[in-house]
Amino acid sequence: MPTVRFYLSTIDDPVNSGHALWRQPLPDRRTAASLPAEAPAAQPTTYGDYFSAVARFCASEGWAPILQAVAHKTACRIDKDALQDVAVYLEKHGAFYHPARLQIKITDELFSLVVNVAVSADGRRTLPGEVKALERLAEQRPFGWLPQVYGYQATEIPMFLGDWFDDFHEFHLTRPAGGESAVVIWDGAAAPHLLSNDQAADLYRQAAMILTACYDPISTCQIFPWHHAAGDFVVRIDGSGVAVRLISARDYQPFSASAREADDERAVLDNLVIFLIHLSLRMRLDRLDGVGPVAWAPDACLAPMIEGFFQGLDLTARLSGFPEAFPDLFRRYVGLQGEANWLATARRLTDAVFDRCTEERRIVGTYLDGHIQDIRRLMTN
Repeated sequence: MPTVRFYLSTIDDPVNSGHALWRQPLPDRRTAASLPAEAPAAQPTTYGDYFSAVARFCASEGWAPILQAVAHKTACRIDKDALQDVAVYLEKHGAFYHPARLQIKITDELFSLVVNVAVSADGRRTLPGEVKALERLAEQRPFGWLPQVYGYQATEIPMFLGDWFDDFHEFHLTRPAGGESAVVIWDGAAAPHLLSNDQAADLYRQAAMILTACYDPISTCQIFPWHHAAGDFVVRIDGSGVAVRLISARDYQPFSASAREADDERAVLDNLVIFLIHLSLRMRLDRLDGVGPVAWAPDACLAPMIEGFFQGLDLTARLSGFPEAFPDLFRRYVGLQGEANWLATARRLTDAVFDRCTEERRIVGTYLDGHIQDIRRLMTN
């Protein structure tokens, strides 16, 4: 049997049944405002409940979830007798989940995984849909951009086992004293690690590419909700550039209940316009340093974002059986539409998806007209 140890965040913070926090309730960070609130559970989940449930889930059916995950990563069958140590780190208290990072030692080799644990009412309601979305996307878009699901528990405390992206970190807009907005990586360094302008551009390009490549132009199914402020995208320095991953797909469905499956070319193009406008607005929204006021990304993100959009469009169009020239066809279609039509579409979309009372709605309203003009200029030049 492997040895299982629990930690708060690092190996210097061990936790066991004698720890002062073991019987204390986990924090419930209720920032998932996009979901209706529900009454909290009558009995709060303690740190001890959390760690014990994660350990039971991992050990279920002879450690089947862990062995399946490692076998997938190594392309080799793994026997449970080779499993030596399991370290469970409580990584963060998120809006939906309390993720546990696992370090698995098998025959002196370490593997990293994550167990996303749904403690809050919002998380419990979200997790089954996320598991379905990730499984569907893994089948349709098997490019390693999102975590693979290796095991799922719906009872007791809901949770699922997935990939942990080593050396990837959250990033957020920041505003150094006396300076312009920049992107900072939350890598635990003592001094803030700011991305260069080229690296920040690469980040926005890849994020837009991933979301667009996962968009289905026929059904309009797409990954949503997502938000930079929630840390849904993560980044790793990769030479002079960056690598980007999306760690969450809370749902994959048509953007709105009224969205209809495209049955002709015009409908495909009109739906794509709405997708692009919404993508471009969300891509610019964050919170300063992840927890501060809502921030609007600088204009420098727009050109790489549009580049990433067309890279993703080329891929999803090919996967949908569209002609190779479809991205150029969409660019021409944008050029044929007047600016007034785009502005009207953007305003209707903003009214539909952003609550008028929120700070995000105020920020979007402030920048919307100029943003649309810039997007069209980049698309048609």
